[in-house]
Amino acid sequence: MKIYQNLIKMIEDHADEITKDLVKEFRKREETWHYRNFSEEIVYERVHQILYHVYQKLGSWLNQNMAKDVIFAYYTELGKERFKEGIPLQEVVMVLLLVKRKLWKYMIANRLLDTGYGLNQLMEMNYYISVFFDRIVHSVIIGYQEEMGRSIDKLVENEHLSKVFKISGK
Repeated sequence: MKIYQNLIKMIEDHADEITKDLVKEFRKREETWHYRNFSEEIVYERVHQILYHVYQKLGSWLNQNMAKDVIFAYYTELGKERFKEGIPLQEVVMVLLLVKRKLWKYMIANRLLDTGYGLNQLMEMNYYISVFFDRIVHSVIIGYQEEMGRSIDKLVENEHLSKVFKISGK
């Protein structure tokens, strides 16, 4: 588990630097152009919150100290918020994928991967980080679709749509 502790420490120690790099990237990438509508401070705060949540919850998730629905509830709410803001789902997902990619770049840059860990340990870490981010993306999609479903439900009464968007009470 030391490898994960090093990863969590690296994220915590470099959160400001990672966040600044990501904000710059989001504001110039075509795939995340809606994020240009927000001030740099707002985008910074949002990215920093994601990183904070990752290093706070990754250890609990790996150790199975906390229920998955508790760990990932933050991201379900995040999906709902991004829908309300009118940010396309593909951009929200791209942001999360870029966060994961940036973390890997920082792991390489900080030589976290060159510290004597075996290939099996590194592959295991890659697997668990990928699964963790897969669950984050899944939770965001759930929240986004739930909120989209509520909006559609207000406009149209449709049993099929209620099932697709998991609108409660239908």
